[in-house]
Formats: sequence, C-alpha cells, structure tokens
Amino acid sequence: MAVFPQSPSPDMDVAMLGQEYVSENQIKFHGGSRRQRYLMVLCAVGCLAAIACAIALGVVLGVRKNDSDKSSSQASIPSSWLRMFALSDVHLDILYKANASAFGRPPCGNDSVVPGFGEAATMGRTGCDSPQRLMESALQSMLMVDKDNRADVILITGDKSAHKLYSSSDGTSYHGQLVLRAQAQFTRTVNTFFPRRHCVLTMGNNDVPYHWQVPNSTWYESIWPHWSPLILCKDCPTGRYPVSISETEFNSTFLRGGFYKIDVSDGLTMLVLNSLYWSSFAWVSTVPFRSEIPEIANEQMDWLNSQLARAAADGKKVSIVGHVPPGLDPFRPVATNVSYVRQFWFNNYTQLFLESIGETYRDTVVCTFFAHLHKDDFHVQSYDDSSDAARVNIVMFPSISPVYENNPAYRMMYFNPSGWYLADYTQYWMDLVLANMRKGSAIWSKQYTFSEAYPGEQRIDTNRLLALWRDIVSLNTSSVWQTYTSHRQVYFANTLNSYSRDHLYCIAHTANVSAYENCRNLRPYEPMS
Repeated sequence: MAVFPQSPSPDMDVAMLGQEYVSENQIKFHGGSRRQRYLMVLCAVGCLAAIACAIALGVVLGVRKNDSDKSSSQASIPSSWLRMFALSDVHLDILYKANASAFGRPPCGNDSVVPGFGEAATMGRTGCDSPQRLMESALQSMLMVDKDNRADVILITGDKSAHKLYSSSDGTSYHGQLVLRAQAQFTRTVNTFFPRRHCVLTMGNNDVPYHWQVPNSTWYESIWPHWSPLILCKDCPTGRYPVSISETEFNSTFLRGGFYKIDVSDGLTMLVLNSLYWSSFAWVSTVPFRSEIPEIANEQMDWLNSQLARAAADGKKVSIVGHVPPGLDPFRPVATNVSYVRQFWFNNYTQLFLESIGETYRDTVVCTFFAHLHKDDFHVQSYDDSSDAARVNIVMFPSISPVYENNPAYRMMYFNPSGWYLADYTQYWMDLVLANMRKGSAIWSKQYTFSEAYPGEQRIDTNRLLALWRDIVSLNTSSVWQTYTSHRQVYFANTLNSYSRDHLYCIAHTANVSAYENCRNLRPYEPMS
C-alpha cells in the first residue's frame, strides 16, 4: 500500500463523518436522562478519537507534502526555459481486465479475481501493466499541467507495449501483431491528447515482436506509420523553440536501426539511440541471430560519434536519449551476493560510449536520459570508476506502469537556453491504491521539484549529481537518503529497510562487473536498521 495516502480534502472527509455520526444518534447536549448523559459522554469520547485520527491523518499527509517542499521558497522557473515532458515505460496492456489476477505477471488479461481485493482495479494494479484508462489519466494530467500550452516537446523513452504481450492472443492476433496493435493504440492516444505536438520516441525492449529481440527492417517499416507522424509532425506549429528534423535522414537511420537525430531547438540536439543493439540480453534473445546486428551496432556507434563531432564543431549542445541504460542491473544481485550482478551492455560498447561522452565530448553532451528500470534514479558512471572527471550523468525516469511496485509518475523538465543544460524538473504522481478505492477516480499532484527536494543550484549535471550521491551515503545525516528512497518508488512502499546504500551507490557509479565488485569490496553491504 502507499506510504503517503493522499486525500483531496481530509478536513471535509472528517467533517462529513462527524455529521453522519450526529444525525444518526440525535445527540442532545443539554439536560436529558441518565441514558442521554451516558450517550453524551460516549459522543465526547468519540469526538476526541475523531480529532486524534484527523491530527494523525494530517501528520501523514504533512510528511508527504513537506517532502516535496523542503526549501523555504518554491523554485522559480523562468518562462524562457524550454519545457519538455518525460513519459516513460507506459507498457500499455490492450488485453487488461480490471478483475484480472496479477499473479504470474502481465499481461493481466484473465478473469480470475485477486483474492481479498474485492473490487475491480480500473486504474491498474501492481504486478500488472497499464490499462488504457491509466494512460489516458496520465495524459489528461499532463494537459492540466500544460494548461498554458507551453510544453515544447514530449519525450517518450520506450516500452509503449505491455510485458509478455508478444506471447498472448486475443483469439485473432498473435505475437508481434498484438505488440503492433498496442503501438498503434498508444500513438493514437497520445495524438488525441496532444495533437500537433512534437514527440521524441525511443525503442524499448518491449516495443519489439518478442521480448528483448533486436528488430529487423520489416519491424521498423511496420511501426514507422505509427511513430513517424508524432516525430516528424509535419503540421506542427512553429513554437518558441522551432523543432527541426530531416525526414530523409530520419528515414535513413530509423528504418535501418531505429535511431535518429532531432533538433529540439537551434542550440540543443537530441540523439535518439536504439540501445538494444549494444545489449547482451538482446543479442542472446534474438533467435536466429542475424549477421547485420553487429554491423548496425557498430554503425550506430560511428553515427553517434560523427553527430557529436558535428555538434561540437557547430557549437551546439547535445542530449542523448535511450531506453536500456549502460551499466548494471540494480535488481541483480541480491545485495549479499555480488556474483550475480548483470551488465546491460557489452563491455566494448559500454566503454566506447562512456569514454566518448565523458572525455572526448564532455563539453558538448549536457545530459543523457534513459529508462527501463521503472525507477526515479540518477547515475554518474565512468567505465573504470577511477576518475570523477570523466563521469557521465544519466538521469533515469520513473514509469507509468505499476508492474514493479511503484506509483505512476511523469515529469516536466526545464532546460536553460543559456548553455542548454537540464536546469530543473517537476515530477507528478498518482496514488494508485487510492485511485482504485475511489472507483477509478485518479488524483494527480506534484510530487516534488528537484531543486526543492535537493536544495541547491538549478542545474542538474555531473558535478551536482556527484555531490548529491555523497550526501546520500553520508553517515552524518539520513535525510537525503530518505528523500531519495521515497522518490525512487514514487511513494509506493516504505522499502527503506530493504535498500542498501552501498549497493545503490556502486550501481550508480560503475558500469561493469569488475568495477562494481571493487566498489563493493570497499563498501561492504550493511543493511539499514
């Protein structure tokens, strides 16, 4: 259940309960019989209990509110800053049924009722991916946040389709056809809520015919009609910061390997990667293996470096976007056994990527964005973990899908045109348990703004994140650690005791198994008490 259950008006709810109590018992507070005086005493005791409950509820709600308002003043967001929504890991389940059991993992399309739940989970539930209603609720909330219509771009960092949809059937369609149907439904829905708005979409490991399978050219051609209208957006109006993308270049690289370049302003370029080509998981999962996979993997790395060289020569800044990040899987190992840690990318691509960005083009790349983990997180990686000077900042996005025990969340990010760096962001969330208790009535609200939750300069770069990690593992205070862990699951559960600071520190700072093990030897596992 949620750590911080949210009510839109706790005072009103308590008052309504009080009115019902009085009207049912018809209490009179003057004179009366011994029985009436006895009832009056009981009423007084009941009122005191109600007041105590109201105070306790206020404290709980106050903790949640104060967690996002630690600064004495709210962050100032200049109107000149570029605004970009970040929506990630929606995992739209087109077969979702509100009474389906979450056991056995998604898609949750069977008819078995969850034991003890008793009510249909119309907004989704943990263990399941997102129903259409949850996706629409998130987009509706984004519209409310963007009521002045000033969001310049929507970044969607992969995994638009549900887990295991590739292995399901609705009686008429099988395997990749259902994934394709989910892609079509996803893009139609986004376009309905945000017509004529440029979107940046990345390829996730569930946006393919089979889980983790590296797509072939046929698949890129199949999803092109659904993705390209949002990316190219030929009828999009010219905004404050004109978005520019060459259709010829886009078709050339996207239909070859699912990667492309888009200029989201005259000073900021986004290089959109298909990191499946660099993933050992994906290579192993692609059966039969195809000879063009390593060819395209190398082509993408060469393309990345040539684009970075061009941007550096032109004086532009670059943001790099992908789905599966470099580095290690934080869910492996169990924290007491480092031998099971898994690396997402091959060593050679990990090293080439981090050294290119952290060393050769460190003054050109302002930030990198990845997803996949369904967690609100940030890393500062270098390949050999030997020098902070060559580290790469990796900002991770939380998910809309609640499949891995988290509440849904999305972000509004702000880029300062004076240097085009990521200056700040505000995260918005929805209490999934409460939404289902209210029969699918979702309440989205601000969770936190980065510069308020972690007071400091409005600039999210490698140095800022390195300093923040030092505070997270500091033994002098636990406040930053507690803020970080509550954000990581988007307030879903009090998992503070199940986290190891040292494990997460080493995951955030290293990019290969050897460096991770060295880090853990220096920082042995000590569970929080």
